[in-house]
Amino acid sequence: PEQEAFDIEYWLLEEAKLQRMPGPKSLAGRIAIVTGGAGGIGSATAERFLAEGACVVLADIDAAALAETASALSSRFSEDVVRTVEMDVTAEDAVAKAYAEMAVEFGGLDILVSNAGIASSAPVEETSLGLWNRNMAILSTGYFLVSREAFRTLKAQGIGGAIVFIASKNGLAASPNASAYCTAKASEIHLARCLALEGASEGIRVNVVNPDAVLRGSKIWSGDWLKERAATYGKDKEGLEEHYRQRSLLKRSVLPEDIAEATYFFASDASAKSTGNIVNVDAGNVQAFTR
Repeated sequence: PEQEAFDIEYWLLEEAKLQRMPGPKSLAGRIAIVTGGAGGIGSATAERFLAEGACVVLADIDAAALAETASALSSRFSEDVVRTVEMDVTAEDAVAKAYAEMAVEFGGLDILVSNAGIASSAPVEETSLGLWNRNMAILSTGYFLVSREAFRTLKAQGIGGAIVFIASKNGLAASPNASAYCTAKASEIHLARCLALEGASEGIRVNVVNPDAVLRGSKIWSGDWLKERAATYGKDKEGLEEHYRQRSLLKRSVLPEDIAEATYFFASDASAKSTGNIVNVDAGNVQAFTR
């Protein structure tokens, strides 16, 4: 019959169109949480993930910056795939609450990017216990709390997952007048190794990206840290980025988008056989070469 012939021909045409459609994006259907999501590296990472089809929860303690970042990303990618949660990574209850809210909004978790941070600079004899403890609370304990909660969720789901720590070149190479910061960053790297060991049997991969001197778009570099590091190296604020550029082997500035690209690699299936690893995104620093 004529209708039957039409149906057969129509289906062949539809099948041909389906075969020509582009494949799904690499992070389609995956849920990511990015701490420090309102900062330069955090927002660049969220943007990279969203471009690859992920749903992203931005977590930050700065409510105003969080709202501004979410608005910008939602206008580009849709409100359906962007959520926010105001979270202090040093507060155990707040971290647990944030993960519970994420489960309600998106149904689970596939990727954690632990990126919330601060920076401080002082000679060791002028480093107060309060300054030391603040660095440890945010950069060490904070990373522990958010990754522990991620482990609980990922193990309960039973489908693996990816955790990426944004640490620092300073976690491998000591810098003058930054003992608290460097020590806390080193602890992040070793925590990631421990988690990689524990997570492997569950398909949970844990890797580290080490940035260096990401001045542009950074909330950290907009405060006293910029002035303090400039003083340490005998530079003015305007000359500090050039100092870092010339210090690197490649003589190039490191941007938030560069860190986002490395983070995306570790979050995606492109690194499906990598865990416990470190990628330095520092334009080349001999002191930070991994051995």
